[in-house]
This record gives sequence, C-alpha cells and structure tokens, in this order.
Amino acid sequence: MPDPALTSGEFKKQLRAGTPKMGLFVNSHSPTVAEQLAHSGYDWLLVDTQHGPMNYEKLSAMLSGIANGGAKSMVRVGGYDDRPGIQQALDLGADGVLVPYINTADEARQAVSCTKYPTVGTRSV
Repeated sequence: MPDPALTSGEFKKQLRAGTPKMGLFVNSHSPTVAEQLAHSGYDWLLVDTQHGPMNYEKLSAMLSGIANGGAKSMVRVGGYDDRPGIQQALDLGADGVLVPYINTADEARQAVSCTKYPTVGTRSV
C-alpha cells in the first residue's frame, strides 16, 4: 500500500534508490475510477490528458480522488509547448507532469521552464 504521508521529495529519493513503484496510466475521465484505483494500492497514477477525454474540471476531481486514495498523481500533457496544460496540471495539484515528444535539450528546457516560477522559470503566477 502506498504511504499517503510520503512527500514527493521522498518518493523521488526512493525511485533514485531503485525502490520499485507500481502505477497505471488512467485514460478514463472518471474521478470515481481514479479514486478507486488510488485506494487499490498503486503508488502512482498518471492521468493521460493527451489522449483521454477529460477537461480541467474532471482533471481537478480526478487529482483530488487520487490524493484521497494515497497515491501520487502525474498528468501527461500535450507536449513541451503545452504551457497551459503543464501549468494547469500543477495548479490543480498534480505531483508531477509527463511531457512527451521531447527531442532536444531546448525542448526540455522549455518544458521545465513552464513548471518553475520566476526568476527560475516562466510559470505564470
């Protein structure tokens, strides 16, 4: 079972140490399904907004349900140039984002910049 008190920093530390973490990609737009999965013992759930049918209201409810179930939440966004998707996912409470289609260091820097507030990044306040 996931530890609901586990901070995101500790989660990353465990990953770097090689501790296995089990999770699923969620393409359903159902907050109920997301919360049930979070209560099922998965360490993380990734809500796939790139391919799934959810809007920001549904995403908000899904992230809340995942947190209630004790799993870490991630959101797959549209790409490195999806500034609104990256920022909205983090604003709604996602523990992290998965940014597909990064092929260059400049694209990676652009995506990371969207996740950090000025003066380190360009995320809007």
